[in-house]
Amino acid sequence: MDAPGHFVEGARRVPDLLPEELLAPAAVIDISRRAASDPDAAVEPRDLQRYERRYGRIPRGALVLMDSGWAAKVNDNAAFKNADAGGTYHFPGFGLDAVEWLLDPPRHPRHRVDTLSLDPGNSATFDVHKLLLGKDRYGIENVANLPALRRKGAYVSVGVIPWEEGSGGPCRVLAYG
Repeated sequence: MDAPGHFVEGARRVPDLLPEELLAPAAVIDISRRAASDPDAAVEPRDLQRYERRYGRIPRGALVLMDSGWAAKVNDNAAFKNADAGGTYHFPGFGLDAVEWLLDPPRHPRHRVDTLSLDPGNSATFDVHKLLLGKDRYGIENVANLPALRRKGAYVSVGVIPWEEGSGGPCRVLAYG
C-alpha cells in the first residue's frame, strides 16, 4: 500500500487511514488483452467508459482495480519487472488521463494494480502516484487473483498494519460478494 504520505510531504500516513476507506465496492478494469501485446499499456479513460457502459457507473469510493494479467508473472522476477537493456521496466499501470477522469467529477477512487507500480513501469516521473496520492487517495500494488474477481458487485477489504509514521507497506486484500 502507498498511503498519501508515500509521495506527498505532510500527507496522511497509514495509521491515519479510516476504517471506512479500507472497505469498498470493487470495479475491475480488464486490460489484459492489450497488455499481452503491449507491456507499457495503461488504463485509459476509454477503458473506464467501456466499463461503465457494460456495468454501470463506477461507485463513489470504489476500489478501481487494474487487471492486466501481469500477476501471472509474479513468480518470475525478470518477467515481472520486464526490464530492457537500459534497466527501464516495462509493465502496465494507470494512465494519468484515466486517473484525472476518475477524479473529475470526484468519485473518490482508490487504485489497485497487479503490477509493481500504479504508474506504468516505464514512468520516470511517477505522475499517477503524485496525482492520486496528492488527492488524498491511497493505492495498492501487486494485487493477486484479479481474474477470479467479479468485475462488478464484489466488495474489497484492505488489511494493513498501521506502522507508526508508515507511508506504505504490506497489506492483505480480501474480496467477497
